[in-house]
Amino acid sequence: MPVSQSFTGDFMHRLQDMDGITDVWQPNRERVSINAIQTVYQRYGASLYSRTPKIQLQKLFSEQGLRRRAALLKQALLSPQAAAVKKIASHDPLLLSLDGFQSLVGNLRQSLHQNPRFQTLFIETNTSGLNVTQQKPIQATIKQRFAQLNKIHSSRYQLDMTGVPVYATATQTLIQSDISKVSLISSIGLTALFLLMFRSLGAMFWVFSILAAVITCSVLVTQLTFGYIHGMTLAIGTTLVGICIDYPIHGLVHAMAVPDGQRIPVIARIWPSMLLGGVTTVIGYAALGASGYPGFQQVAVYAVTGITTSLLLTRYLLPSLIKTKKPSHLALPLVGCWTVFCQRYRIPLLIVLAVCLIVSIANLKSLRWIDDLQDLTPELDYLKDKDREIRSRIVSIEPGRFVLVTGKDTESALRKAEQVYKLLDRLKAQGALNDYFGLYPWILSAQQQQSNQQLLHNYLTEDRILTWRQALLEIGLSVQRLGKLEYPPIEPLTVKQVLQTPVKRLIDTQLLVTEYQTLIIIWIGQHQPEILQTALQTVNGAQYFSQRDLLNNMAAKYRDQTQMMLFAGIGLIVLLLLVRYKSILITLQTLLPAVLAAFFILTGWSFAAVGISFLHLTGFLLAVAICVDYGIFYRENRGENIAVTYQALAASMLTSALAFGCLIIAKTSALAILASVVALGVILGFLLCPIIIKPASDNGI
Repeated sequence: MPVSQSFTGDFMHRLQDMDGITDVWQPNRERVSINAIQTVYQRYGASLYSRTPKIQLQKLFSEQGLRRRAALLKQALLSPQAAAVKKIASHDPLLLSLDGFQSLVGNLRQSLHQNPRFQTLFIETNTSGLNVTQQKPIQATIKQRFAQLNKIHSSRYQLDMTGVPVYATATQTLIQSDISKVSLISSIGLTALFLLMFRSLGAMFWVFSILAAVITCSVLVTQLTFGYIHGMTLAIGTTLVGICIDYPIHGLVHAMAVPDGQRIPVIARIWPSMLLGGVTTVIGYAALGASGYPGFQQVAVYAVTGITTSLLLTRYLLPSLIKTKKPSHLALPLVGCWTVFCQRYRIPLLIVLAVCLIVSIANLKSLRWIDDLQDLTPELDYLKDKDREIRSRIVSIEPGRFVLVTGKDTESALRKAEQVYKLLDRLKAQGALNDYFGLYPWILSAQQQQSNQQLLHNYLTEDRILTWRQALLEIGLSVQRLGKLEYPPIEPLTVKQVLQTPVKRLIDTQLLVTEYQTLIIIWIGQHQPEILQTALQTVNGAQYFSQRDLLNNMAAKYRDQTQMMLFAGIGLIVLLLLVRYKSILITLQTLLPAVLAAFFILTGWSFAAVGISFLHLTGFLLAVAICVDYGIFYRENRGENIAVTYQALAASMLTSALAFGCLIIAKTSALAILASVVALGVILGFLLCPIIIKPASDNGI
């Protein structure tokens, strides 16, 4: 069913009355209106009639061409816009001022009347499209008024929206929803897990009090550092609960295993291991912040603050909080059995690990990198599909892709743009480009305008004027009023003049004039990027720009930087362990469970043919930084009871795995990727410790 014009008009009127909306229009509104041409361009018909004047004038001033133009003039004088046409024709009998707009009119009519079941509206707001705080209520009000109007008109129309504000709002809404769900489930899960492991409300109160202080400090420091906290920081920050709780849990397990008077000494004894483990984790998050990805800088500050606070509170506050008198030992099922099994069958298990490592290395060549950043946001596919659907109903422009023309001044930029127009016309003829939209017919260079005037003057011979008058007589138009083809010389129309007219709204998004240079944007339709880029190399100051390619290049850059930070982080950790142990063998042995855990996950993705992005590398970096703690604690065994140490590691591993694992329910792909990598990494790293590392003391097994 066609969309009612009365409904569309009523809806536009209601939108124009909204706070935050500066204008609403349909694609054909005044863009090619004869009234707009009359007020701005009727005096410049001889200047702006064509970009290829020789070809156009040859067709126009043939005997057949002049007869067609006379018939067009008569048709226009009989149209509903006859009054405006009369005023134009009095100065411009050949209607040259309309010539430049013919292709634009054709494109708009084709797009507007292609399917009467749809009506397209453009909405302009007075705030940035990325300002979700203001854009969200505007979108809600638009939907509300549309629904109300549907009831008033007893209609069942559907409203679809697209654009930067829609994407920004949807993304933030998704993240906020993820934060709420993940925080709730993580809190419930950690509480249940803690009670299940320790069966003590008092112990839970001690540890969770420390955790509350840790989160508060992290939020305050991040807020003071950046002035705000991003939703993604809070979402990833919820996983830090599982990391920061590791240190109090590790201290709690050791403290509860000894009599009351020995608790402060035992915390002091394991403190060097906790400090070293904390520093290695901080290195991982610091490397994350140095990867160059803006969002991770906040996460790094949040994490470093939380880990530091957790370590200090565990060392200096936790021992005084524990009030139990009798020692109690944590006894998680199967944990002790696994250590005994690993000690008994260490050699066969090491052989199995070596075989898995060889197979994994051989399969690395099948690793596939994700090159398109859009593949990392499948949760927004519905918006991408809707965007393509909406854009297919209007003039086809590929969003985020255009030709950028640069000149030292406006005139030189316009001349270069005209060179680009010719090049793009050639590509259209070759089928390499569907269409393009530059500044013409709104403006041409002064050089082209003067050339147009001169060529037109050369064609206005007595014979051609006589042919024109004969054509007017044949169709019954007044020769006296329309037979004089007088186009006196006129100063070229300037960009400054155009920008002082209503046309400014139509071109100001394609034109940037500064004191030092002028930039012109030429929007392009479907095209073959390689052919277009090659062709543009012939025009100095013109370059192809693709926002999508830019984002993909940024993703590749972040991937390379994250790879570098991954190796740099591991290198710093190795250096730190070397300083501590003064032995390459012990250092590698301590680090190996963490590195192998990350490596096996990486090759697991390659076996599954899953693409790898910089987000996966980020997860590997975090997994290594966290799992190194397990290697340090297990290797040093400062509690001098490996059974207690491994039970403490098991409790820490479970809380970290649960905290990161809860992110798997997030609809935001970035969070889900981190969840899968880090959660699996900490579990695998924990399991590998007894196989690879021989602890300093075995008296607890």
